[in-house]
Amino acid sequence: MARSSSPGKSTDMPGATGEHGSGETSGYYRDEFSRLAHLYDFALRNAFRWIGGEIGFRCGIVEAADVRPGQKVLDVACGTGTLLTLLAACTGPDGRAVGVDMSEQMLEVGRRKVRLKQVEFIRANAEHLPFEDQSFDRVTASLAIHEMNRPGRRNALAEMRRLLKPGGLVVIADLRRPDTFFTKLGMRVVRLAETDTLTDMWSDGLYGEMSLASLNDLRRQIAGRGYFEMIVGRK
Repeated sequence: MARSSSPGKSTDMPGATGEHGSGETSGYYRDEFSRLAHLYDFALRNAFRWIGGEIGFRCGIVEAADVRPGQKVLDVACGTGTLLTLLAACTGPDGRAVGVDMSEQMLEVGRRKVRLKQVEFIRANAEHLPFEDQSFDRVTASLAIHEMNRPGRRNALAEMRRLLKPGGLVVIADLRRPDTFFTKLGMRVVRLAETDTLTDMWSDGLYGEMSLASLNDLRRQIAGRGYFEMIVGRK
């Protein structure tokens, strides 16, 4: 599927002249994740303790994606591969589960953590993914889209749709605009670690951006005690 990759290895990250997407990248990325890769799993597990647990949240994404044995799935901005592991358990050894991320440090943690033969980690830019059209049955992204600026989000969503087979599903899970006393209080803490790309995503509307990317049959569900939403779209 990848044009120049092999299991356990990283590929060069397509740049501003990649052959897919708009031909330009947004130019906005944070490098904190690379510096904190060795602490990422610990920090996320503890953050999720107060809202139902990380694995429960990830399992909700897998359920929404309706992954079946033998399918090919892609997790965009996969981090250390926690969600990818769950997706791979659904594809089985006859399927394929590919995770892409811009941080080589995060991918290295993932390669040490996940030792399933159907799993592959590739370093790549979400706006220029190194795969042929219609390569995957399912594409997921969790807690990633809000890290991108508006051009980056739209480029990434267009790439996800390009990679889907006809009838395939995209599942995006991300932070939801708070609308209760407790979610507003909790989100004030979360935003200490976030940038204005989060509020821009809320302003532009993730649902609308997925519709703009020509993803159809959109449906939304609330998760994580109201802190997150999952939006499922079909090609």
